[in-house]
Amino acid sequence: MDSATLGAVSVALAFTFGLAVYNWRRTSVSALPLPPGPPARGLLGNLTDVPTSHEWKTYAEWGLKYGPVSHFRILTRHVVILNTLEAAVDLLDKRSGNYSDRPQFTMMCELMGWNWNMGLMPYGEYWRTHRKIIQHFLPSHPDARAEKYHESQTRATMHFLRALLDTPAQFYDHVRRLTAAGILAVSHGRELGPTADDPWVVMADEAADSLVAAGFPGSWAVDWLPLLKYVPAWIPGASFKRKANEWRKTAFRPRDLPFDWVENELISGRAVHSVAADLIQNGFGGKAVPGDVMRNVTGIIHIGGADTTVSVLHSFMALMVLNPDAQRRAQEQIDAVLGPDLRLPTFDDRVSLPLVEAIVLETFRMYPPGPLGVAHRSMKADQYKGIYIPAGTTILANSWAILRDETSYPDPHSFKPERFLAADGSLDRTIPDPRIPVFGFGRRVCPGKHFADDAVWLAVASTLACFTIRHKEGDDRMSDIKLRSGFITGPERFNCSITPRSNAVKRLIVSATDHA
Repeated sequence: MDSATLGAVSVALAFTFGLAVYNWRRTSVSALPLPPGPPARGLLGNLTDVPTSHEWKTYAEWGLKYGPVSHFRILTRHVVILNTLEAAVDLLDKRSGNYSDRPQFTMMCELMGWNWNMGLMPYGEYWRTHRKIIQHFLPSHPDARAEKYHESQTRATMHFLRALLDTPAQFYDHVRRLTAAGILAVSHGRELGPTADDPWVVMADEAADSLVAAGFPGSWAVDWLPLLKYVPAWIPGASFKRKANEWRKTAFRPRDLPFDWVENELISGRAVHSVAADLIQNGFGGKAVPGDVMRNVTGIIHIGGADTTVSVLHSFMALMVLNPDAQRRAQEQIDAVLGPDLRLPTFDDRVSLPLVEAIVLETFRMYPPGPLGVAHRSMKADQYKGIYIPAGTTILANSWAILRDETSYPDPHSFKPERFLAADGSLDRTIPDPRIPVFGFGRRVCPGKHFADDAVWLAVASTLACFTIRHKEGDDRMSDIKLRSGFITGPERFNCSITPRSNAVKRLIVSATDHA
């Protein structure tokens, strides 16, 4: 290590040591205690206690041991984990003015290049500009949603059914194409090719895979000691810099390449209606939109919910393999609603299919795609139920723990969609909706949550109407679902058998896609 590098590292450590002493002394003088948690060890805090994979499970165990609001510290960083819906709503919803900021994501944003992602931006006017535009194009009112994007979602789902019919063994990839197709038609006005190896799907997958590989923010030493970002990549032990440089190559492609394509389509006169084309031609609110904001907005619509939707649908398919009785009962309800004239489900059928809705809810509950969500940050010091939360604390809403809370969901580790149904078979609205923690809290709630929820429902209802999902003959029978670790989780790859329920279903799918 040369003298310049040694000097930089020494300064970083000295500066961090000073901050740790200051922060330790400052928080220790509060009249209220910090939330309970594993005992800290000197200035390093809980550095050796924090798990390196499947963090949400460890944090859920801490919640059972230390209470609904628990705490740990690494160097100068305080982290508070909210393990109940009550605590998350009290702080992140009801006090959203103090908890809408994001912590510093050094690895993911500064080194990997994801600082253009609105979901990771710090709270402020720049973030608000993005949020207003996205909310305009992804409205929450049902009528506006139907007009805006139900047609593109229906078309994408029909092609998904055809892909399952033709090559069922490739279902894992077909799910990825489905989610990309529904979104890209809205964001950039592009119809995807028939297979999952479309370059735009591959581009988004590579970006999503880099986020999964990078793990949860805080998985890297540079997140806790940001000055390490100045260490040269060639230094032994600086593998995080080399990995970040590699992953950075994928971060900007799904933002810039599709936007460039729309600009070229407009010049040639071939562009169709899309968010990107609308912003380029008309601006927003009577004003031109800066180029970086247009690219960011359309880019985040493109990839923002793609991987989370993929995760939920993969979980649904795995759960159907493991729970054939629930699958059969849902199919019976679908058959009764659709009637003898064979057709595909539509959004108008949703209210008449409570068991399908319950399966969607139970899938979200059992396997939330982002178990820890995106971290919040306290902008000012706060007090909550006799505990002290310092300013600048990282706040994690542990959806995994919230959605396996026995007080809300008895027998939480079992797949029981009927928990969401009343005695008469209708939806029981008194059961906490698992989509609330999945889509986030307060001013940071996912603006595309209705788009994602609609896409999941239509895919689930259509798949159940047309196919039966079983264990694959000749393979070891899947006994449980193994989850990947990472910022976005989901089932590890698995095999299953997907067969059409009848020859009439085959003809229906072929006819629908031939005329789509």
